[in-house]
Amino acid sequence: MKKLLIAFVTLAVLSVSALSFAAEIRVKGSTTVDPAMKKLVAAYQTANPGVNFSISATGSGDGAKAIINKTADIGMMSRDMKSAEVEKCKANGIEPIQFVIALDCLVPIVHPSNPVTAVTTAQLKDIYQDKIRNWKDVGGNDGMIALFSRETNSGTYEVWHAKVMEKEDEFDLVSRMPSNAAMAAKIAGNAKGIGYVGLGFLNPKIKALTVNGVVPSVATGKDGSYPLSRGLNLYTGGQPTGETAKFIDFVMSPAGQKIIAEVGFVPVN
Repeated sequence: MKKLLIAFVTLAVLSVSALSFAAEIRVKGSTTVDPAMKKLVAAYQTANPGVNFSISATGSGDGAKAIINKTADIGMMSRDMKSAEVEKCKANGIEPIQFVIALDCLVPIVHPSNPVTAVTTAQLKDIYQDKIRNWKDVGGNDGMIALFSRETNSGTYEVWHAKVMEKEDEFDLVSRMPSNAAMAAKIAGNAKGIGYVGLGFLNPKIKALTVNGVVPSVATGKDGSYPLSRGLNLYTGGQPTGETAKFIDFVMSPAGQKIIAEVGFVPVN
């Protein structure tokens, strides 16, 4: 009985020790990258069950802050780090390392009942500055345009702000959505609305518009012909090591890039 008790206690101690030292990778940032990240993590954990992840998707700006403040091992960002963010990293003794894990197209979307199928970047800018107010002015039915954009800490917004708005302000009364999923749901329920999402968030309940005559797709994102293409990134503070390095290697591997494609983004490898 005594030997059995000792064996039980030893097993319990070993189990607690294993839990205490289980690897955990902290991930914070982009809501665009988040669905792909969750699928990548699920696949990685199937092969590596001892590795735990904590994932918080609240925007690319928060991904950058997490790297700067050393509160995450991986920062998800749907834009590049700004020079000011890089400087803050360096001031905190951190060398930010960028991994472009996928390409994406930023896609203007409308309700499927809307007859408009194409816009130019100039028209989009005018729409979002309230210079074009009626759908009939861009080939649609008579009706006021309802504007939906992303919150300003979003990497998706940052790319839109640079490539469409040319860094000029949007109309003050634009409604701001917290994520790609929320944007898609909002436009699916608003026949007069216009918004924008990443390529991986397109679905039959919304309609994608061509931009400057180019259809947003994996092919046009990959060859660079689509005018609103961008990279999706993971950032680390310094060269990753241990399980973080192994996970990023998996993301960039054929198996990881296959998951990227399945989610609807453009693989880089």
